[in-house]
Amino acid sequence: MFKNDARRYRRISLDLPARIVINAVDEYEGRLLNISPGDMALITEARAVVGDAAIIHIDGLDVIETTVARLFPDGFAVSFLLSKRRRNLLTEQLMLRANPDFADGLADRRNALRHREGGSRLICRLADGSSLFVSVVDTSVNGVSVDARRRPPVGSPIHVGRRRGVIVRHTPRGFVVVYETAQEDAAEKTAEDPGKPALRAVN
Repeated sequence: MFKNDARRYRRISLDLPARIVINAVDEYEGRLLNISPGDMALITEARAVVGDAAIIHIDGLDVIETTVARLFPDGFAVSFLLSKRRRNLLTEQLMLRANPDFADGLADRRNALRHREGGSRLICRLADGSSLFVSVVDTSVNGVSVDARRRPPVGSPIHVGRRRGVIVRHTPRGFVVVYETAQEDAAEKTAEDPGKPALRAVN
């Protein structure tokens, strides 16, 4: 994965057991340190060099083909070799792990009736205050899919028109946003049960 591709994704911290196979020969144990849809860092005693092929078995997550991209004292970081479909599936898995309340009713959001918009234009406002013109592909009560000249990282907060949401995945020509209704619902649940965390964007 190229450096500019890596910048498309935000990493989240996850502590999960990992089994690491280097160059289809040597097998090691380790733990996941952080992960994005494009790369991850692992704590391990595995001996590797930059460029080695590594298959990473993440307990409860996925088996991912990777290339060792960077070494550090307690382990190394890898870049993924994934198809677009598998990367999209992994993105959704990570969003659900980072936002457990978002999982409640996800099927309802996917099944919401979507309407084709025929390329209507909107202005989006990003977290850094910049603006982005987008063309709407389709929309529903829960979110919107847009074509855009650039794609902010997955997990980024964004205003689409007057509605606030979170970017949940990239598409070949743009990205998909889920509106903050899920966040409001999570906040109400938290008010009823203070021990339950509210929805948050991927860090």
